[in-house]
Amino acid sequence: MKKVLTIFVSIVILAGIVFFVMNRMDTNPANQPLTAEEYDYSPTIASSLLEEQNQLEEEIFQESEGSTFADPYVKVDPYNRSPLSALAIFKTEEPAQVSITVEGKTEDADISNTFEGYKTNHEIPILGLYPDAENTVQLTVTTESGETSEQKLNLKTEPLPDNIPTISVKEAKKEKMDLGETTLTFAIPSTKHPYGFDTNGDIRWYGAGYNSHVLKELKNGNLLYLGKDSNGGNAYNRLFETNFIGKLVNAFKISEEAAQAESEGMESTLIHHDVAELPSGNLLLTVNDGQGSYIEDTMIEIDRETGEVMNLIDLKDIVPEELYREYDSTPKKDGLTDWFHQNSVVYDESDNSIIISGRNQDTVMKIDYETNEIKWILSDSEGWTGKYEDLLVEGIGEDFKYTGGQHDATIMPDFDNNPDTIDLLIYDNNTVVTRGNEDLSKDFSAGTQYRINEKEKTAEIVWSYGKERGEELFTNIVGSAKYLDDTGNRLIGFGHVDKGNRSHIVEVTDDQEAEVVFEAVVSEFPTGAWVYRGVRYELY
Repeated sequence: MKKVLTIFVSIVILAGIVFFVMNRMDTNPANQPLTAEEYDYSPTIASSLLEEQNQLEEEIFQESEGSTFADPYVKVDPYNRSPLSALAIFKTEEPAQVSITVEGKTEDADISNTFEGYKTNHEIPILGLYPDAENTVQLTVTTESGETSEQKLNLKTEPLPDNIPTISVKEAKKEKMDLGETTLTFAIPSTKHPYGFDTNGDIRWYGAGYNSHVLKELKNGNLLYLGKDSNGGNAYNRLFETNFIGKLVNAFKISEEAAQAESEGMESTLIHHDVAELPSGNLLLTVNDGQGSYIEDTMIEIDRETGEVMNLIDLKDIVPEELYREYDSTPKKDGLTDWFHQNSVVYDESDNSIIISGRNQDTVMKIDYETNEIKWILSDSEGWTGKYEDLLVEGIGEDFKYTGGQHDATIMPDFDNNPDTIDLLIYDNNTVVTRGNEDLSKDFSAGTQYRINEKEKTAEIVWSYGKERGEELFTNIVGSAKYLDDTGNRLIGFGHVDKGNRSHIVEVTDDQEAEVVFEAVVSEFPTGAWVYRGVRYELY
């Protein structure tokens, strides 16, 4: 009897294991479309964080009561999120306009701003302080009659954290760079602190909280910041809307249940690579859907205010089934399948569509946002069979190549006045993962401008920079390419140079033989803290 009972228990345990494995491998075996209502990991408002800030603001209000221009209230890092910032509060007897200048180490490193409008109550954000320094800040008030008064502030800041990288500027032709009076080059990391530095390589802003992949400037000038509940946490589980001084506008809790780590030893995250701001103000997030073994292949649109999931796109519903069922190019130890590895999404307002990049399919595609129908596919043809063949974009020109393992597909201005074409700037890692030109793979990486004729389904390379640097700047993973509006220059982030030991952020002109006008080398960072994207933001 005991033997029979043992066998019975063993069978039950074995059945349980089989059920668990099968459930983990595919909870949606028929690949039925997942709806927004069925998504189990909706962001929720982080009420406690917002309540903490309200209390902090009340304290600041009380402490600043009675402050005047002659004796202003000044607090460095007022919200404990932006250590190289300060807040000045004071009243003036007459309506006045305020200007500030944070004095730089060199004259061209000054950060200045005038706050438009005349008022008597002033809350002035001070941005661009140096770390571990006694900063000099010039305050000027001007009345409507033109009378001015000046006040000089001395603001002491703390040293940088130990895990902030070293920045070395190799080239800075400032007269040719795309710069404003408050422009910094920002390094968005895969993990650890985000930071912004000036043309001398001096850090003038950083976030106290760790950040991964998402540090996006929104249309209202705020930052969307993927962070943690604490820097020591194992997951990126908070999404903040904040301004540069660190004041929270909104904060969401992000589930850890479907979170996955990019690689062994890295923190896990549900929102994994990118966010797009939609015309409604809602946010389109790249996420894991928690459905079986497939990861990084789903997007959700959330309500900007509440976090409610309004729409969901599962890429498995719109591509050939073989692409994910038979994928084996990048096996993971945990048995999960990162078959698409979506690393960017951008909204195209011209036709209510989105353009996405999938590293592990060596593919960039456009999707109608209303119908989820694919409009075109920029990819080598291998694996795209049947109805998908008509969606493939054909490359033209002797030097044409499809991207390999690419990142950061973004929309550029209309250069040719042709309504049928769209220009994209894409960071081409040039590392073939699933399909492409194996002969060229890993010889170089490049920021490349593609012009796609959406009507004729053709594409040509209009401009590219990186091939001339060869293996020196080859990056197997990560990278970015940004168009700079004022000059037409391009800012290219070679994020994983020398197997991840360095990142190079390079600004070049739009000439066919592009001129390097700025190059910064980032090094000595913790494991995984390479520059995921290099961008330019104005502090004011």
